[in-house]
Amino acid sequence: MVWWIEFLGVLFVVVGSLYAFYELAENVNTSEAVARFDTRVADWLATCRRPWLDFVMKVFTYAGGTIGVTVLTFILTFTLIDLGRMSDARFSAVLVIGGTAIANGLKPWLKRVRPEDSDIKIAKPRSSSFPSGHSMASMCLALATIEVVVLSPTSTMTPKVLIVIGCLFYAFLVGISRIYLGVHWPSDVLAAWLLGTAWIAGAVGMQLLVLQGAAEASIAVVDS
Repeated sequence: MVWWIEFLGVLFVVVGSLYAFYELAENVNTSEAVARFDTRVADWLATCRRPWLDFVMKVFTYAGGTIGVTVLTFILTFTLIDLGRMSDARFSAVLVIGGTAIANGLKPWLKRVRPEDSDIKIAKPRSSSFPSGHSMASMCLALATIEVVVLSPTSTMTPKVLIVIGCLFYAFLVGISRIYLGVHWPSDVLAAWLLGTAWIAGAVGMQLLVLQGAAEASIAVVDS
């Protein structure tokens, strides 16, 4: 019965995140409330700009870009392989690659103009603004790492907690950096976090079903 409770919890996260993403995508270009939220958050972050903070935010935005996420995913994957967790390594790679593909695939359909910022800090990408690809990729990488860390056979809790906090901090700052640097609206980042959460939770839920099915089939064979 425990696995059913876990699955229902995962299903709740998937449905809730997808619904919130859908509502945001439907209203992002028309809602005055979303426009006010975007403007207020973006303007406030613009007032926080400092030369040293510009550097920090660029580091995090590059860490959430194609090269940064690729390198970090390779590190995660080969670490898991070295630990003998081959299936976890494959699953983690699929989570990150799949999440990135989903975000990039949605951009042409959800056309949104990027912010007009006279003080933009990096080159403005040519792709659509919604959802944020950097935020999606970094969130998928962070949640994929958290998933394998939580399921790690080690019994030491403190390193797990620190890694989980570090992963969430990384994903959060990558998203914030995109707004701070003037290449995304806050709702672009929020949408990416919601979509990334739904994707990872859905994949984990499917994995849970597959593993449970395999376990039940194994028991049936033994009983027969």
